[in-house]
Amino acid sequence: MTSKAMMIVPYEWILENVGQEPMTIASKMISFRGQKVFRVGLKNHAVNPVLFLVAIDLNKMGMKVEDVKFGMQGSGLCPAKMEEMTQEDLNEEGSLQLFTVTLNEKIGGNRKIMFRICIGETDSRYCYQLSDRLAKDQLWAALKSQQNMADIELIVKDKTFPVHKAILAARSRVFADEFERIQPDVPQQIRIDGVEPSTVEKFLHFIYTGEPMGTLEDEVLLKLAEQYQLATLASLCCDALETIDALQIASILKRLNDKDEQMSSSKIMPEKETEIFFDRTTPTFRCSLKFKNHENEQSKCVMRFQNENIFSAYLTGERELNTDDDYFYVDNPVIHLSCAKHRNFGFKVEDVYCDLDQENDWLKMESQYFQENAEILHMAAKSQSNYCVDFSVKVDFDIKVVSTIGNYYYEMMDKLWLKHLWLAATNRKLTDVKIFVGTVKLMEAHRVILSARSPVLNETLNKTSSNTEKSIVTFGAEFEVEIVENFLKFLYTGSLKTTDGVHQLSQLATMYQVVTLKNVCQLLNVSRTDAENLTDYLLQLRSPVDLP
Repeated sequence: MTSKAMMIVPYEWILENVGQEPMTIASKMISFRGQKVFRVGLKNHAVNPVLFLVAIDLNKMGMKVEDVKFGMQGSGLCPAKMEEMTQEDLNEEGSLQLFTVTLNEKIGGNRKIMFRICIGETDSRYCYQLSDRLAKDQLWAALKSQQNMADIELIVKDKTFPVHKAILAARSRVFADEFERIQPDVPQQIRIDGVEPSTVEKFLHFIYTGEPMGTLEDEVLLKLAEQYQLATLASLCCDALETIDALQIASILKRLNDKDEQMSSSKIMPEKETEIFFDRTTPTFRCSLKFKNHENEQSKCVMRFQNENIFSAYLTGERELNTDDDYFYVDNPVIHLSCAKHRNFGFKVEDVYCDLDQENDWLKMESQYFQENAEILHMAAKSQSNYCVDFSVKVDFDIKVVSTIGNYYYEMMDKLWLKHLWLAATNRKLTDVKIFVGTVKLMEAHRVILSARSPVLNETLNKTSSNTEKSIVTFGAEFEVEIVENFLKFLYTGSLKTTDGVHQLSQLATMYQVVTLKNVCQLLNVSRTDAENLTDYLLQLRSPVDLP
């Protein structure tokens, strides 16, 4: 069992009044996050027409296309079946990617083609992570507006950036070493020469939030990242500075123009500019599950989330003995997926596609049991292939969900950002606050982070601030030490990794006005599936023979 959250974005290409003559049809450049990086097209030959998608300069945002699926839109909201396109082997050093598929027949008339573009990272340290959006916004606001807490200044030409030693030292070993060399009785300043203030602002934004500001195609930003040993940012900038390679262009021309048939004309369709809108609240979980021989009808966990099983799957179908090899096979098996507890984590299932044994025949799973706000969902799809029950069989799922918790969603970010600040606290690096639970000292922390993340802690620390002694924050003795630690970790990382002690976490989130954590805990506190809901689910399931 493997599962991973993925950024998968949809694009619908509308073709109208496509004639019978051979023609090349292409969209205009398609925008994504403010940059024109995609283009789709069709080499509409009479024989073996080719559908293609090109990604251009996506690396300038620290991203690349992992794979592309397409399907012909029918009467529903999503295609009933999708097929994965082939990534062509281009020169890896450039910034072009090409995905193609040969169609069975020439397209004519009106068509809607749906693409699902899976976007990954150019560096494994910059990846799709779940985090509280407010954590990033609040820390960045601490630099921009809470300058009274700043304890050092960066001087860049005629601009001064009041910043926080704790955050810079946590993210950069070079800054940490420089701070140790500055004597306490001299101005707490560091001058950065040879760069523009705007570049330093982009640099600081990545330090404070783990996310880039604007394009990463910046040689000066790269030098700054290398100078201060921000490995993730340096790697992203290196990738972004790769340009379109001449060999890649030649490869694309060869692959798209290797037919004997000559294209008589070309056309842009549609003529207007289009954009791919990425909804941050709709991650897709890509899950793989392998059934070993003879265990296909046993329900197995597809995905765990915060130590809870929320998706499980099994296969059904009639076994028949193949007399040629004496193995049992199942023709047209039904793939089942059950969802439970997903609502407790703020997930609403939007659609699911599955593929049996890498047949590249992605089927849309249909709901077999539906009730508004149901705790349990069951979906199924009937495959047109077969498998041998005496051998292992693999099923892949793309489970698209909607996150219903405001500000708590997946985003591309530096995963080291989740670790560096918390490690600085646990290792007592430049800490200025002592944390007690009752009379027991738990750990030390940083005033700037606690104040930025909680208005209540901000008010408390402003009343007790001292230039010489560390402030003290005391949590009530009624709270468990581990729960308080999890609460503080959420303040630092914006991410909750456990469901333990939800009731006390909810109390702390309410008491200290940590809005996102409060909303997360409210859902986790929802009562579990009751007997009536469970029996309704069992009674309403359709028989596999009812599936189309």
